[in-house]
Amino acid sequence: MRMIILLFLGLFSCSSNDSRMGDEMYSNKNYEEAIKLYTESLKLRPNDIKSLFRRARSYEELGIYKKAVTDFKKILEIDKENINALLSLSVNSIRNKDYLSGESYSKRAIKLNPDLDQAHFLLGRTLQYQGLFNDAMKSFKTSISLNSNNSETYYYMGLIYLKLDDSSNACKNFKTSASLKNARAKNLINKYCE
Repeated sequence: MRMIILLFLGLFSCSSNDSRMGDEMYSNKNYEEAIKLYTESLKLRPNDIKSLFRRARSYEELGIYKKAVTDFKKILEIDKENINALLSLSVNSIRNKDYLSGESYSKRAIKLNPDLDQAHFLLGRTLQYQGLFNDAMKSFKTSISLNSNNSETYYYMGLIYLKLDDSSNACKNFKTSASLKNARAKNLINKYCE
């Protein structure tokens, strides 16, 4: 029995070392090496949410989105209420133009934490791409009420106003976004607001 316990502790220690080294590689933006280390760690601890999440983020950084999505979904199998995985899946759904899935993931995150500005922002984006501009604006305004420093929210609101031929409100939002260091908003101000 003592030998089994020592063996288990040794394996756990190796897994923890791989995970810690993976964290170091991730922090240094050495994503390929981080993936290798997290994969080794996950062989011994397949349900380690932190390693799964970091590996998924590493895949995203390298543009390997399908593997990232697989890891995010695995996290939700382990923890159905993992908000980080829900938000990441929403982002990936938007990237893949699967706006209904993105909407669903965002709404699930909002249900778990209604005060999460990023979830409202992502919901707004999915609604915007579906042409549901009024609903998108409501989501963006909720996001702003929770965090008025997200330049992206103002930027996307400005795009909706442009689409609705309301250049006055579009420019107002682009200027707010630009004041929060959004370079894309600055370009649109030069194009539409001067």
